[in-house]
Amino acid sequence: MSTTVHRSGARLTPAASYSKVLPPALVLAGLVLLAGVRAGLDPLGVAALLAGVVGFPALLYKGLKRPFRRRGLPDRLRVQLLAVLTFTGAVVCFVIPVPAPVPLTVAALFVGNAGLVLFRRWLNVSAHVSVITFGVLWVAVIFGTAWAWLLILSPLMMFSRVSLREHTWPEAFAGAALGVATFCCFLVAMTWS
Repeated sequence: MSTTVHRSGARLTPAASYSKVLPPALVLAGLVLLAGVRAGLDPLGVAALLAGVVGFPALLYKGLKRPFRRRGLPDRLRVQLLAVLTFTGAVVCFVIPVPAPVPLTVAALFVGNAGLVLFRRWLNVSAHVSVITFGVLWVAVIFGTAWAWLLILSPLMMFSRVSLREHTWPEAFAGAALGVATFCCFLVAMTWS
């Protein structure tokens, strides 16, 4: 089910265009970058981490859009491929081993992608909202509650996605719920390790 109804020629408010400024890949790249810096990786290590966990999967995901559509393949297959690549990145981070919080962060990104694969069967869950919700909660825990003001970004993203008519309110709320659930998995894993 697709809810996308694009407005032709409509002028977007700054709040509505917010999701165009912070796409999921950029937010994920920021999280991976911050996790790498927090883990004490050198610039080359952070660059390799970004390329392997976000860059390559994102390029493949975006690059396969037209070929998939030409062959009549559903977009959910691209999301599944992205989940497999994220899983592979998480396994590599644990095997090498990369210092904390990188492995658990990348594993949480896999959980979020797997959640998108699963829940998009029933509802067009917003990846934008899911990723930004996880991201702001992650930053607040890893870098301290002084960053809790970032929590405003999640409702702004919800408003943006609904204003752009990319998602309905239930789909935006489902995205937020998935982001919170993903963060809870990360928090539980972090507490146990």
